[in-house]
Amino acid sequence: MPEAKPHLADLYRTNPHDHSRQGFLRLDMNEGVPGLPEDLVQAVWAGTGARYLAAYPEYEALQEKIARHNGVSPENILLSNGSDGAIKYLFDAYVRAGDQVLLTDPTFAMYPVYCRMFDARPLVLPCREDLSFAGDDFRQQLSGDIRLAVVVNPNNPTGYAFPPDELLALIREAGKRDVLLVVDEAYFYFYPETVIHEIGRGDNLVVLRTFSKLCGLATARLGYAAASPAIIDNLRKVRPTYDVNGLAVALAEKLLDNPQVIQDLIKGTLGGKEYLVGQLREAGIEHRAGQANFVLIKCQGRAPELAAKLKDEKILVGYGFQNPYLHDYLRVTVGRREAMEIFWEKFVGLWHSLNG
Repeated sequence: MPEAKPHLADLYRTNPHDHSRQGFLRLDMNEGVPGLPEDLVQAVWAGTGARYLAAYPEYEALQEKIARHNGVSPENILLSNGSDGAIKYLFDAYVRAGDQVLLTDPTFAMYPVYCRMFDARPLVLPCREDLSFAGDDFRQQLSGDIRLAVVVNPNNPTGYAFPPDELLALIREAGKRDVLLVVDEAYFYFYPETVIHEIGRGDNLVVLRTFSKLCGLATARLGYAAASPAIIDNLRKVRPTYDVNGLAVALAEKLLDNPQVIQDLIKGTLGGKEYLVGQLREAGIEHRAGQANFVLIKCQGRAPELAAKLKDEKILVGYGFQNPYLHDYLRVTVGRREAMEIFWEKFVGLWHSLNG
């Protein structure tokens, strides 16, 4: 049998399909809870049919709508199969074997995976004990030896967001050092500070977005990269011709044509987060709200046990993080208040039964 590349031998990939998540309250993967309004989805289905499905997808109209939505130009936008598809385009186009990639610890899991996949060398900036990052430390690591640097802002799984002035300083320093800087804004709608308008200042900044979080399109696999036309052209060279499906395009176009839906989703999610944080505060349970669509709950050494018992109650939450400062936390995706009330009723009962 032909052998794979030697550096892939020790690359471990989790299997996201080791059990079905259907029938659970899914608060483990930061998806949109509960998702788009049903009438919007049905309107999209009604506008598609056999002829639509038989044709290859067209992307120009959606790129224009995304550009208008963000106040940039269509030539600054490239669609991708989820934002992790755009990450792979970046590694395909820019990262060679042996190149250094500057990451934070923790970060979105696919960044270290792609470092291993492309035989790059990750240089890791660890978070501080309070789960924040030092912008000065990150900036000092930027040098001509760094091929690619990544900031997930807000961070997953800590929820920490760099202050805007620190992030702008990183962008300026990366430009001086000729380092390609990726600012991953997967959680933009929950923290509306963005650097997307900085992409026109040079050829070293890429901003990534996804429709998988607030926009409730995780199963459609749709994201995009925003960057200078020169970077977009390089990413287009390595992108499969039709890797974004037409149903995802139709759903995203319909959503962007109805901006009030986005505002309602933001309001509902933040309302649910406010409710959960208020309940945790009142109960005296240590937690970190962060700036994204999840809350970290400290569990007094019982995170795996609480996660298992919640699963028995048909509720899934995130846990088992490798970073030592996160070992004792559950990560709970937030959604509308109704979902948070269901979670809280089960969680607080289990909390008191385990902690007295």
